[in-house]
Order: sequence, then C-alpha cells, then structure tokens
Amino acid sequence: MARLRFGVLGTLEVLVDGQPVQVPAGRRRAVLTCLLVHAGSAVTTDTLVEAAWGGEPPTDPRAALQTVVSRLRALLGPDAVETVEGGYRLPVPPAEVDALLLEDLLARARTADPGIALYLLEQARLQWRGPPFGELGSSAPVLAAAARLEGMRHEAAELHAAALLDLGDPAPAVPLLEELLAEEPYREHAVALLVRALYRLGRQADALDVLDRHRRRMADELGLDPSPELVDLQARVLGHELEQESPAERTPSDRPPVTWLEVAAPLVGREDDLARLVGAVLEGPVTTVTGPGGVGKTRLAAEAVRVLPERSHLPATVAELAGTDPGGVATAVAGALRLGRRTDDPAEDVVDVLATTPHLLVVDDAEHLLAEVADLVGRVARRCRGTRVLVTSRRRLDLPEETVLPLAPLATHSPGARSAVGTSAAVRLFTDRVRRLRAAFGVDPTNAAAVAELCRRLDGLPLALELAASRTATAGLDEVLALLPADETSTPGGTAEGLGLDRTVDWSYRLLKDEQRRLLAWLSVFASEFTPEAVRAVTAYLDPRSDPGAALAELVETSLVACRVEGRGARLRLLGVVREYAAARLREAGPDHEAAAHRAHAAWVARECEQVADAWATEDGVLLRDRVEALVPDATAALRRTARPQAPDVARDDLVVALRIVAAVGRCLHWVPGPALGGAMLEVAELGVTHLSPGDLSDDELAAAGGVGAGAMIAVEHGELDRARRLALAGRDLAGGADEPLACLVLGVEAMYRGDATAAADWFGRMGRTPELTGESHVSRALMALYADDLQAAREHVAVATAAAGAGSDAGRAFTLYAEGEVLARSDPAAGTARLREAAAEAGRIGAGQVSKVARLALLARLVRDGETEEARSLGGSLLRDLHRTGSWAQIWTMLRVLAELLADEGAFADAAFLLGAAGHDPSAPPLMGEDVARHADLRQRLADEVGPAVLQQVQAVAATTPRAQVVRRAMRLLP
Repeated sequence: MARLRFGVLGTLEVLVDGQPVQVPAGRRRAVLTCLLVHAGSAVTTDTLVEAAWGGEPPTDPRAALQTVVSRLRALLGPDAVETVEGGYRLPVPPAEVDALLLEDLLARARTADPGIALYLLEQARLQWRGPPFGELGSSAPVLAAAARLEGMRHEAAELHAAALLDLGDPAPAVPLLEELLAEEPYREHAVALLVRALYRLGRQADALDVLDRHRRRMADELGLDPSPELVDLQARVLGHELEQESPAERTPSDRPPVTWLEVAAPLVGREDDLARLVGAVLEGPVTTVTGPGGVGKTRLAAEAVRVLPERSHLPATVAELAGTDPGGVATAVAGALRLGRRTDDPAEDVVDVLATTPHLLVVDDAEHLLAEVADLVGRVARRCRGTRVLVTSRRRLDLPEETVLPLAPLATHSPGARSAVGTSAAVRLFTDRVRRLRAAFGVDPTNAAAVAELCRRLDGLPLALELAASRTATAGLDEVLALLPADETSTPGGTAEGLGLDRTVDWSYRLLKDEQRRLLAWLSVFASEFTPEAVRAVTAYLDPRSDPGAALAELVETSLVACRVEGRGARLRLLGVVREYAAARLREAGPDHEAAAHRAHAAWVARECEQVADAWATEDGVLLRDRVEALVPDATAALRRTARPQAPDVARDDLVVALRIVAAVGRCLHWVPGPALGGAMLEVAELGVTHLSPGDLSDDELAAAGGVGAGAMIAVEHGELDRARRLALAGRDLAGGADEPLACLVLGVEAMYRGDATAAADWFGRMGRTPELTGESHVSRALMALYADDLQAAREHVAVATAAAGAGSDAGRAFTLYAEGEVLARSDPAAGTARLREAAAEAGRIGAGQVSKVARLALLARLVRDGETEEARSLGGSLLRDLHRTGSWAQIWTMLRVLAELLADEGAFADAAFLLGAAGHDPSAPPLMGEDVARHADLRQRLADEVGPAVLQQVQAVAATTPRAQVVRRAMRLLP
C-alpha cells in the first residue's frame, strides 16, 4: 500500500510515497477535500455528491461518484479510498494529515511541561503554509473546518506565548502576541499575556498602554468593559505587584492540572493540614512533612500538588524514592526531571537544571535515604533560587532552610467527650471508606461506641482505618473488632493504647488465605503500577497451574492492593508500607523463594521488552513509545537486582535474562532511556563482559550478546568513546565474531565522533547485513557520504533508505526524512528545509529523542544559513533547553557553532568568538566534517578581521576556562 501524506494547512498538498501528486481541479479535488475534512471517518454518498456537484447532481449520482473515486484511486493508489457502508472513507493515519497532526501537537502541548510544550507548539506553527484548504474553502463544511483550524492556530499562539513566559523568556512572546492581537483584537487572554510579557521586560508604560487601548477598543467598538482579570491585572501593574511573580508565571487557564496518585476517594480530616502545607511550600524553599508510616504524608502531598503549580507558577515534578537503592537518590530525581546524563555527577545535573528553570520538586518516601536526600535538597535550596522542594519522610532532613510540618494521626473520639462520635476526623474517614463499599453504612446510637473504639485502637492512622473499613464492609463491625489483635503491648509504629500501622497490616495479612498471602508477597517484585495480565504472567512462571484472579480480587477488595481504572483496563499498585511488608514476607519465605520471584519478574520484563522491540518496525510509534516507557520502572528494578553490589556472583542464567532486557531496549532504536535505566543497562553490559566469554552463549541465547552492544550505545551517548568501543567489540566477540547489529552501530557512531568517516561508513555497512536495519544502515552511510562531499553516493543511499522505510519503524522513517533533508539541502535548500521540518515533527510525535535532536539541529543550521533569523532564534531557544536537559553535549557544541554563525551575521562578534572558543576547547565536541570545515575556517577568519587577532585569542581563552554549564547559560541569554 502506498504511503500517503496530505497537507490542507494551505493549498492542497498530496504526497504518494514521498512524491508530490497533483490532483486536478474539479470533482476529484472536491471529493478528496471533503474526505480530508472528515479524515479517518466515513462520509456518506450524499455528502460527497453535494461536494462534487453542488446543487446540480448528475442523473445517477452514485455511479458518477464511483467514477470520481475510481479516478482518485488511480492517482493515489487502489487502497487510498475505502468503500464503507453508505459511502467512502479516507483510511489515513492522523500523522499523515497535517491538520490532524496539528490537533495532536496542540493537545499534547496543553498538558506538557513548558520546555516540551514550547517545542510542540513550534512544530504546530511550522505546519502552517497558508489559509486552511487554500482556494478550496468555499463550501460550508470546508469553511467550518477551516474556521476551526484557524481557531486552533490562535490557541496555539497563546499557548506558545504562555510557554515562553513559563520559561522566563518574555521577549519573543511580544511579537507573537502582537501578531495574534492584530488578527484577533478581542482575545483578552492574549492581552493579559502581552501585558505580563511587557512588564517583565521592564516596559510598564507599554503594558499599561496595551490595557488602555484595549479598554477603549472594547468600549468604542463593543460597548463592553474589560474582563475582571484585566481590571485586576491593571491594578497590579500600577502597584508593581507583578514583580513578585515567578518567571514561570502561568495563568490558571494555561496551567494543566497535575495528577499524582489518582484516587476517587476524597481527602478527609486534613483540610487544615492541607492549607498549612500549601502555605509553607509557597513561603520557603524546603518543606518536609513528617509522621509515622500510614499517617497519610504521601496522600497529603499529592493533594497539595494538585493546587501548588497554579499557586506557585512552577511546573511540578515528583520523584518517588520507594525502591531506590543507596546512592541512587540524585539519579532518581534526575530521572523524574527527565534529564539525560549531563555530567558524571547527577546531583550537579539536577542543581544545574533547577537553577536555570525553577520547579516544584516533590521527593516522596525519603526516610530510608535521609542523608542523601538532605545533601541533594540542601544543594538545591542554596543554589536554585525560585525552586520549591516538598519532602515526605518519617524524619526531618535537619536543614537550616527546612520548614517541618509534623502530621499527626487523625483525631479520634475520646470517651466521655460531649461531641458526637461522627464528628471526629478518624470516624469520618472510616465511615466514608465503608460507605464506598456498603452505601447503607452509617454511625448511629447502636454502633457509635464500637466505631469510636475501633478508630482509637487503630491510632487514627488513615491507612489502618482504610484496611479495617474494607473488612467491615464485608464482615461487619463487630466481627472486625473481635478479630483485631490485642493492643496491650507497644509495637513499632503503635502505642500501648493502639495497634499502629504495622500490626494492622499484619492483622489484615493474617486474615488472608494462603494463596492470597503468597500472591501479596509475589506482588512486591513490581516496581510501579502493574496490570492483572502482568500478575498472571509472573505467577505463571512461579506456579503454572495457579490462577491468581480470585486472590488478586480479594487483595483489591481488602485495600491491600490499590486499583484505578484506565480505559478498559485496570492499573494496580501496592502502597509503600504494604510493599515493604509484602517484601519482608517474601524474604521470610527464604532466599530460594525470593530469588525465584525475582527471576519470574525479570523473565516477564524480558518478554515484554522483547515484544515491544519485535513490534518496533510494525506498530504505531506513539503506542510503542508509551509501552516501553511504562516498562521503565520494572526494567530498571530487574537490572538493578542483577547488578547489585552485594551480589557479585551473579548467576549465569540471571545475567543472560538481564542482557536480553538490555538488548530489547537497545533495539527500540532512537528511543533514549533515562539516566536510571541507562545506568543499569551499562552496569549489566559490563557484567556481561566480565562474566561471559566468547562461546559461552548457546544459539538460543545469542540475542543476549546484543545487551552488551546496547550498553555500549549508552556509553557512546554519554561521550565515553573508549568505553563504548571496548564494550561494542566485546559484544561482537560474544556473538561469535558476527556483525552484531547494535555493536556495529555503536562502532560506527564512535568512529564518526572521532572524525573517521571511512571507518564509520564501514561499520554502518556491516550493520546493514541485518535485513531489518537496511534503512538505518543506508541513512547513516548517506550522512557519511555527505560529510565526504560525495553527493551522488548520499543520494543513492537515501533512495535505498526511503524504499526500505515503508517496512521499517516510525522512528526509522523519521531518521530517513532527516537524512533526506540533509541531502536535499545541498541542491535545493527550500526542499531540504521542508523535509527537515517534517522529520522533526514526526520524531517529536513519536518520542524519537535522538532523531528529534539531530533533525532540529540540522533545521536550525539551515534557517541560519538561509537568513531566517527570527525562526532560527525561536527554534534555537527551545532546542538548546532540550539538549541541556538531556545532557546531549555533542549536539550542544554543534548547536553553539551554528549559533556563532548567527551571532556573527548579526554583528555580535565577541559572543560568536566566545561560543566557538568553548566548542573548540571541550573534548566532547565532535570534530568538524564536510562543508563545516571550510565554513568555520572562514568564520574564524572573519571574527579575527572584525575584532582583531589578539582580542579573538583572549575571548577564546576565557571561553576555554569557563565551565560548560555557564557556557550554556550564556548561550541561552543570547537567544531571546
């Protein structure tokens, strides 16, 4: 089937297998336009006849329409238009219609963090080529669709400006908003954003003038007053009250809600605690909620996170430390922030990014790693002005900047108290949770004393109350009281008057049947949320005859397993204290039983990752991205268990399974693992080299050799070229000397980064001996040919890659589009730029991080060299922030070289010299290749002529001694 792409954001554009096709004006174009208005949906025959013939239908409309459709199919392909009951349908994926891609980009931008939103919105803007549907916008349905798309364009402009303000970058927001208001002068939200942008630039008078002109326009033309928001905004500008707003300001309608620990049940009895917590976070850099296990620290923090982003004007990031090993706090926080490995110290990476872009950082479950958390949070508090940190822990961090909020158990009803039993917080929570399972339950004179006694014996601990409530709903209040263990002794987490959480969880556990207890212990192996299908798979490895369905349902019913519905399925999880308890029961079963459960979990992870890798070339890239990202916590946990320091003598079979996981993740080409998973992959790859020798793997196990190659890919992404080469060669040896594709890919990239294009092309050619990587091989070889200025060879490689792309992954197709853009740009810059835009948009859609970076970088270079300064600056700002966040230093230095070209063209010669000097000094900067060698030699000579050789030398000497994080911050300031 031919690959079709349609453009309607401008004149009609049709591509068949990448080649433009002209659809003749008349009925064929009218029918195609009508199908595109309803792309993916069925369109009735009558609607299509009306579109083609208007009010003068032919004698036999159905037959005439069939003729038109047949001619369309002759142009576009036999499967281009699908016949359905009552009409026809254009069965095109959303990504292949620019209007649908625009809609998707906009939907994702509404809920994305500001940096990601900015990129998505820039891509959305680049989709526009002119008025929607061009000259075809005459019929009522087309006009309506065009109006809707224009509305989306206007909304995208507002969101774009809001994202710039979020990132503390108001200057480029001003012309964007002024252009929007010239078209839509009554958009009051755009007016508010423009006023904020001008105020932040120190232009208070201009901000007030915008408000005054808007007020007069509204009164003169519409007879209306400005909205209350604008009236309030004017008062704040006059009073200089906006000075206290964070650079991450965002108005309520811009800020997407933050969801963490989605639960249906309300927060009961914590209203005052919530208000105190929100106030403390807003007022100070570090707030720690302390209290015993099960008191509700995490739940209170989650409730606060629902409102704090809007109140603080900061993007929120949550780092959950449950299951984090000693030494892993900074890596876990970096992973939550989605940072790449930027330096050898992940704590410095976190501080560097939070100093540049303030966040609301939540660190949950800190007590078992208190010293590490205190060290990291202390650094953030001292060096990241504007960032707010919220910590939950059983103990305080003991930092001078810290505000501590002790969280007590819920108040219980004291015997003899005059107030009604039902007014105490503990009783209200218990009653609410029972009613959710048994609606008729209530507190009345017949059971009030028993309810009060139960809540007292459970110390008012919310989790203990919830566990007891689930039992009460099924067994009755009296029976639960009778089953509760005696409370005359004190236990950890309890008192002489109450049971505490530990004994309550233990009580709930002991009421379970044997198979339910066993299953709860097994569930502790999951690192995050899991599905019922995952439970069945893991238990099948442990006991092939068992069916965990009934036992799992009982665990959910008793609240030992939390459940939330997502679409048609369910997502399950263990609360932290329950997970700790279940893991302890697993350990008590003995080392053999615990090892078996961990092996079952690792085998499940390996199978799931391999299924994703096997589908990488055949299924939708967005769905595959979501699947692999959902597996990250469990894959990381499985690999850490294999590579943990306290178990140096890893079992051979366990190592092979771990290498299979690493290999499968590596086969998801162009998806970039985060720091935690990437680090674990690298550790397992090193274990593979030290514990396995050539010939150790059977034919059925050879796939595990790819794990060493995948680990080498992590090393080369980090810029560790020697380590990457050593691992890649070892991976080839483990594969019996064969050209293991991931190892060949790494060796090619390593050679390229060293400037050896000949060796790189050779390794990329060897990678292509694996049939499914034919396209990847030829794309890489096309780039090498291009660097060698062999344009004809580059074109030939791209032609092969394009032919292979139809059978490859979405990420591979995006990579091909990128290479095609680079090659086209040599002979047709406009066509090359268009193809690079397409590559960047597709890579962004599917989350192909590697392709997204190189495609946007190439696009930036083209814009600079074509004189498109404004667009280059806009793209450059978001690209540099993204590269900085992910630690992509090779690309950062290449980008700064391009930025130096832009600055020189604008007359900022000293700044250009500084950036060139920094890039020339840092060892992680890739060597110049191809046309860039002569281009930058000319640039250096031009700078010497402008500022003088002595000044140029001095500037570059200063740059060589400037820390690279400061170099990036300087570059960011040069990109308004």
